[in-house]
Amino acid sequence: MNYSSETHVQDYTSLSTTKRPKLLSLLLLLSSIYILSTLTAVTQRLIDGPMTQVQLEQQMSALYGETQILVNQGASPEYMQSTQKIVENSRYINNEVFYLSNYSLLGTLIVGLISVFLMFFGFKIGLCVYLVYSILPIITMYLITPAGLILETPILIIAFSSAVLLFLYTIGFNKLDEAKKAAIS
Repeated sequence: MNYSSETHVQDYTSLSTTKRPKLLSLLLLLSSIYILSTLTAVTQRLIDGPMTQVQLEQQMSALYGETQILVNQGASPEYMQSTQKIVENSRYINNEVFYLSNYSLLGTLIVGLISVFLMFFGFKIGLCVYLVYSILPIITMYLITPAGLILETPILIIAFSSAVLLFLYTIGFNKLDEAKKAAIS
């Protein structure tokens, strides 16, 4: 019984005296900035509500105008098709599932904030929560948006960037574990 409490005290003191690797600190800082800025933007969108049809049409006509200029300069016709899909997706999200989409994003960001908080204090479960946070946008996109309106490129970008960040977080936690072991011995 006494040995167990001594081990717990030793683990606690090594955790509190071990310096966090710079890579891990940088990743936590960047993730926090991204999550908090996106959280602010989503909250503002929820306060403002969906765009009016006039605002939506103005945005879409500006997008079509810019796309037409690029097509005239030699961009491929597929670019125009992608733009059409983006416009349809924007209309669908604005008119049909605005609050569902933004509340699910808000929930995803809260999960991300929890994961960063856990990782900041050195809990490895934060990595698992971060994995869930990384996958949630893809899952919610497929649950909320009809399959015909989903572009594959954003999905691939989200998956690739999530994989890179998880890899870097894993490296940071491995270095933290090595530093803890060195502090104990």
